[in-house]
Amino acid sequence: MLQLRKFVLLLVSSVALMFGCQKSEIDPSNPPQLILDTYELYVDGGGGDISLFYAVKNSVKGASITLKSSVSWVSLKTITSTAIVLSVKSSNIDEERFASISFEYPGMEKAVKVNILQDKQLHNKFKFETVALDYKSCTIKYIPTDKNMPYMANIIDAEYFKQSGVTDLNIFIDTEMANYRSIADRNHMTLEELMGRVSPQLIYTGDAERSFEGMKHGSKYVVYSYGITFKGNEYTVTTPMHQTMIELPMPDMYQNISFNISSQVNGAMSIITITPNGWDGYYNIQIAPDDSLYYIVPGINPTDGLFRNIASAFYDQARRAMASGATAEQFLRNSCYSGRQQINIQLDAGRKYMVYVFAVESKNGEIPVMRSNPSYHYL
Repeated sequence: MLQLRKFVLLLVSSVALMFGCQKSEIDPSNPPQLILDTYELYVDGGGGDISLFYAVKNSVKGASITLKSSVSWVSLKTITSTAIVLSVKSSNIDEERFASISFEYPGMEKAVKVNILQDKQLHNKFKFETVALDYKSCTIKYIPTDKNMPYMANIIDAEYFKQSGVTDLNIFIDTEMANYRSIADRNHMTLEELMGRVSPQLIYTGDAERSFEGMKHGSKYVVYSYGITFKGNEYTVTTPMHQTMIELPMPDMYQNISFNISSQVNGAMSIITITPNGWDGYYNIQIAPDDSLYYIVPGINPTDGLFRNIASAFYDQARRAMASGATAEQFLRNSCYSGRQQINIQLDAGRKYMVYVFAVESKNGEIPVMRSNPSYHYL
């Protein structure tokens, strides 16, 4: 197709040379003629700039080509010496649409018509590529089909949708924009001004890569994008929201680490003895009553998914403490244990409990994470 267009361009350029002599007045017996390389255009749902190569026979000095379009989604972008460049908007409907446009030129007997058939809207207006991924960070490449379209490029913990109950993505976008508008108001700016300042940290055009740090291992995140424009405090969403799911892996677990756990129960008081094997660092203890999601009926082995949830709960606890000003070492000293320990815990009589014990570690002062598969014991 590209070679064909090159041939047509050469052909039309030759016609332009043949008919290049301009007249100062229109000759009714030999009126101007507009010659196009095609009179039928087929455009995909993404739209874009479309070039029509042309020549004018018996051209008139100072005259220009004008476009008449009965639809708002086709407009004239520019006219060069050899090409008429049309701008076709991306489709927002789920069916083909048709337009018949016409070009006029002074003295020409009839307008030249061009038919345009555009395919239905592109539902996959974005692609996402995971460039890098580990247990605490990721790098995502956002690839829009329309390289000139401003769009949001972001990520959110998938747990948000579960906790908030949001299922309508338009409501999600409205809520997100309301939050940014609130920030803009507090800083005496319009939404447009704020988004101009955070571009390209949030709003991008063309392909973009974003790196996200401080993420939660073993958790799922929603990578998302949607086209959007701003004017003052108003915004227009130009595409539906597109999203994909990524799951962060767990940290590599140290092997050959276990904990011997024994207990003595006296009424409501329980004495739990923990002896580490193959580990001289910190460890954490989680106690799950029989009405907890972490309690597993004896005889059923805990799943990897359960261990991920326990790791996530510990990470959230550590992150909250560090957000309140504690260092990683302070949190570990105050909330975790090391060496052989006997721990007295008061429990509710008549209840069943599980005890989980697992190694934890902080590297370079980062938020501590689980570093061994939990050992467990029933009380």
